[in-house]
Amino acid sequence: MSAPSPASPTAFPLSVSLPEPSGAPPGGTASGAAPDFSLVVATVDPDGALLQALLDSLASSTERSFEVIVADQTQGDHLARVVDGFADRLSVRHLGLPTRGASAARNAGAALARGRWIGFPDDDCRYQPDTLATARRVLSMDGVRIASGRTVTAAQQPSVLRWHARARDFDRWSMFASLTEATLFAELSLFVAVGGFDTRFGPGGPFPAAEGVELVDRMLREGSGWRARFDPAIQMEHPDKIPPWNRWAAQRFYRYAQGDGAFVVRRFGGHTLRWVVLTLGSAGLHTLVFRGWVSIAHAARIAGICVGAWRYARAARTGSGR
Repeated sequence: MSAPSPASPTAFPLSVSLPEPSGAPPGGTASGAAPDFSLVVATVDPDGALLQALLDSLASSTERSFEVIVADQTQGDHLARVVDGFADRLSVRHLGLPTRGASAARNAGAALARGRWIGFPDDDCRYQPDTLATARRVLSMDGVRIASGRTVTAAQQPSVLRWHARARDFDRWSMFASLTEATLFAELSLFVAVGGFDTRFGPGGPFPAAEGVELVDRMLREGSGWRARFDPAIQMEHPDKIPPWNRWAAQRFYRYAQGDGAFVVRRFGGHTLRWVVLTLGSAGLHTLVFRGWVSIAHAARIAGICVGAWRYARAARTGSGR
């Protein structure tokens, strides 16, 4: 069974007109050669502190063949000044965008990418010195076209997801504990072939989450005879937003779960059905064993998944795309 899709699933902007980026020449490294990695950072950063910290971490990378494209959706020119401050240490470009939407911004940045591999660090991530070197090692394995790692806290404890404990290949059934969009590295040609991110998913879109698994679900349907590889040795720092458990956490669970529900309908199949049943079951248990805001947040997640699935199905019927 396949679910219908809302009209015009806009994704990779192959022919859109973009503002002229500032910074290093397109596709260049310090030596002028095309880089191996292109890192696209979609950001809304009011004071520049997040971007400053991310670029500082990248400046310490042991892997040097990479470019950074900052897809800036923030009003003002302060992030352009942050980028200028790294001109002597990084191949980094600033792309100012007039509208918000993380997936649309990533696609716009990716349209300028010249690397062999592409990644999408969140603006509140910090790469470790060996993050890219380890990603290169995994991507250089026989047949690997997608690599993913894990996020950790500043104390080096796993964050964001309950990650697999060991390195392993993954497919559409096992991808859910293997990736977020921030931990993903893929061949640029594969990203282009599937149309990039679906801009309806992700922060700033109608369904503000699940853009990473939605993208990878399409990638894993592209041809055969190649591999996607998770390796927990590919690490980057990313803070856990929850706890604390409070009203904000419950609201966040509800909003993001709408992306999960929409994804299940968009890519309906045995793998998504299994995942959503397990997710709803876990959230139901947390709700029934009442523990204040923890239980309220998980109840909000159940509601969000249902609302997101309903909204996507309704949009599919009306062709509204929302």
